[in-house]
Amino acid sequence: MPLFEQVLDKYPDNVKIVFKHYPLAFHNQALPAALASMAAGEQGKFWEYHDELFLHQNSLSSDKYLEIAQNLGLDLKMFSLDMMRPSIRKKVEQDISDAKKAGVTGTPTLFVNGRKVKKRDFDAMSKLIDAELAKLQK
Repeated sequence: MPLFEQVLDKYPDNVKIVFKHYPLAFHNQALPAALASMAAGEQGKFWEYHDELFLHQNSLSSDKYLEIAQNLGLDLKMFSLDMMRPSIRKKVEQDISDAKKAGVTGTPTLFVNGRKVKKRDFDAMSKLIDAELAKLQK
């Protein structure tokens, strides 16, 4: 997250962060965590929920998802219903499909205008963003 914050600070009018889910099959809590964060997003708390998931990634469970939702002040009944909604699952499945088409094999994977970021540091990201912005100005 600090890398994203640096990028957004430098390019507040030119960069948008888009998060896509890619729950890895070997992690049995990855899909439920993705669904939970999407359900939190329905109540406008995606990023807050996302951050809490990463803080508690070693203790994820159904109870932990509800605990995080409650701590964030979410409507727990709506949260639980949203986690099970087929449309939420479809969004996650679409993210997985998009990731496979883009050649994603692990997480996190970053892209700038469809170009895979090879080196995840601020200088490398800035160079790539600057190059993409220069293309737009031509």
